Amino acid sequence: MDRRRFLALAGATGLGAAAGHVAPAQAASYPHYDAGIPAEAHTKLGELAAYGVAALAFTPSGGWVVVTQDGRYFARGIPDACFTELGELSAAGRKIHCVAFPPEGGDRWVITTDRGVTARGIPEACRQRAESFYQAGQQVVDVAFPPAGGDRWVVTASAGFHAKGVDDECYQMMRNLTQGGRRITRVAFPRAGGWTVVAQDEFHARGIPDACFDRMNTLAGGGWQVHSVAFSPSGGWALASRGKAPALPADKVRQVENAVGGSTIWQRMNAYRTPGVAVAVVIGNKIAWSTGYGWLEAGGAAAAHPETAFQAASISKAVTAVGVLRLLQTREIALGADIRPYLGWNLPRRSCVTSTAVPTIDRMLTHRAGVLGRGSTTPASACTGFDAGGGGFPGYGPDATVPTLLEIMNGAGNTPKIELTTAPGAEYHYSGAGFVLLQRMVEQQTGMTLAQYMQQEVFAPLGMTTSSYALAPGFELAAGHTTTGAVIPGRRNRYPESAAAGLYTNVLDLCRLVSYLNRAYTASGDLAGPLTRASVRTLLSQGPQPGMGRGLFLSGAGTDGFSYSHDGSNYGFKSVFTGYPKLGAGFAVLANGSSTSLVTEIAAAVRKVYGWP
Repeated sequence: MDRRRFLALAGATGLGAAAGHVAPAQAASYPHYDAGIPAEAHTKLGELAAYGVAALAFTPSGGWVVVTQDGRYFARGIPDACFTELGELSAAGRKIHCVAFPPEGGDRWVITTDRGVTARGIPEACRQRAESFYQAGQQVVDVAFPPAGGDRWVVTASAGFHAKGVDDECYQMMRNLTQGGRRITRVAFPRAGGWTVVAQDEFHARGIPDACFDRMNTLAGGGWQVHSVAFSPSGGWALASRGKAPALPADKVRQVENAVGGSTIWQRMNAYRTPGVAVAVVIGNKIAWSTGYGWLEAGGAAAAHPETAFQAASISKAVTAVGVLRLLQTREIALGADIRPYLGWNLPRRSCVTSTAVPTIDRMLTHRAGVLGRGSTTPASACTGFDAGGGGFPGYGPDATVPTLLEIMNGAGNTPKIELTTAPGAEYHYSGAGFVLLQRMVEQQTGMTLAQYMQQEVFAPLGMTTSSYALAPGFELAAGHTTTGAVIPGRRNRYPESAAAGLYTNVLDLCRLVSYLNRAYTASGDLAGPLTRASVRTLLSQGPQPGMGRGLFLSGAGTDGFSYSHDGSNYGFKSVFTGYPKLGAGFAVLANGSSTSLVTEIAAAVRKVYGWP
C-alpha cells in the first residue's frame, strides 16, 4: 500500500480537493465511488455497478456513459452516432472495453471492443495505432485523451501501450509499471490537468482530486482492482471495480523501489535533493527491466528515462579500460609494456624516482604506476607520505576555456602537471591522471580522439548507441545538481580528461556492456565484440593491485558471486554499475544529484531483492 501513496509521501503538490459528496455503493456486488458528477450519472452508476462496469466516460460538454461487462449501457448527452454504435455493438454481442471522447468535443468519440475499434473524429494516428493492435492479435482495453487536445492520446492494449504527447512523468510511470510485468489497464486525465495510471494491482496519480486518490486506495485496500476511472469536465470523478485484484507474481521492480534506504526511492530522492535517477537490471545476461524516476532538470518538464544520458563520472575509467585492452589486442602491444614510448611526450619524474623506474600500461590501469592524482602531488619536492586519495578532476564550467589534453598533462589546466611522483609499482594511488596518459596513448597510436576511437571500436560493436566521450554529445542529457537540489552552472561541467571522467552514457548501454562482459568471461571461446575471451579474462582478473582488475574493482573471486564494479562522482552526478559473470547478472544506477549515498542505497536495494552479494 505504501507504493500507491508514493506521491503524497514524497511531498507531491497540486492535489486539489474534490467537489461534492463521496457516495459509496449501496447494494452493488462491486464497489464504486463518485463525487461531483451529475445526479443522474450517480444514480445510474449505482444501478449498473452490480453488473460490473466495463466502460465509464464523460464528454467535454458534460455528457456521460456507463457500460457494463454484460452489455448493459446508459448514456446522456453523448453524440448520437456514438450512442447508436453502442447499441449495435451490444446487440451484436461485442464486449465493450472503452468509450472515450477527445477534449475538442462535438461528434468525436472512440469505442473499443473485444473484436475491433470504431471511431469518429479522433486523431488519425490514434485510430491507426488502435487498429494495429487488433491486427497484431491484441485487444485495446483503453483509449485516453489529455485535456490539451490535438494529436495527444494513449492507446492501451492487452499486452502493450502507445502514447503520444502526454505528460512526460505520466509516460515514465506507464513505462515503469510495465517493466515489472504489469499491464496498463486504465489511463485518465482530469480536465484541469494531472493524470492517473492503473496497472492491474498498482496505480500512480498526479494532480487528481484528493478524495479520488483516497478512494482508489480504499478499493486497493479491500483487494479490489480499480477497473474504471473517469473525470467530468466540472471537476467531478467516478471509480468502479468489477472484481478483485488478480494474484500476480512478485514484482521485483516494486520491491526494489520500496527497499531503498529503508524507504521508497521517491522518498530517498527527495531526502537527498536528487531530481532524477535511472536504473537497469540484467538477468540471464539480458536487460530484465529499466526504469526512470523524476526529472532531467529540477523545475523542468522532461522526465528521466532509461534512455537518458547522464555523466558517468569515474565509470569512464572502467569503460576506457575496455578500449585500452582493445588497442593492446589489435596492435599487439604487451600489457606490461612501458607506456612512455606510446605517448609522444616526455613523462616527467621527480628527483627521487629513479631513471630505471618503468610505468607500465598495466600499472596505469590499476593505479600503481606512480602517477598521483590531484590533491596528492604537493609539495613538488615530496616523494613520500602521500595520501592514497586524490585523482579526481573538477571539470570546466560554462565560462571556462577548456584546455587541450596536452595542456592538461603539462599543468596548464586546473590541475597539476602529470609526472612520476613515486616509484612505479610501489604504491596504490587512485589516479585519474594515469587514465589521462592512457587516453593520450590511444589518441597517439590511432590518430583519433578518444571519443572517435571508442565509438568505432567499442560502442558501435556493442550497440551502445547513447554513449560518448565527446564534451557535448547530441543526446538528451540530464542536468547536474548541487546538494541543495539546484541546477549546477551550465547544467554540466566539461571534462576533457575524457578517459577518466568524461563519459556520457545511459543505464541501458552500461547494462549492454555488463551483458557482453559476463558472456565473454564465461564463454568457451571468443564472442563477437571488441575483446577476445583472453582479453576479457585479463580485464576481469586481478592485476598488480589486490582486489582490482584492469580499470575495475573486483570482489568474491573464485565464488559464484564474483563481481566487477565501478562507481563515479562528478560535479552534480553520481553513478555505479556492477556485473556478476557467473550469475549472468548486473545492474546500473545513474543519478543527477550530489549524493553518493543515494546510488549506494539503490544498489543495495537491487542486491537485497535479488540476493546478490
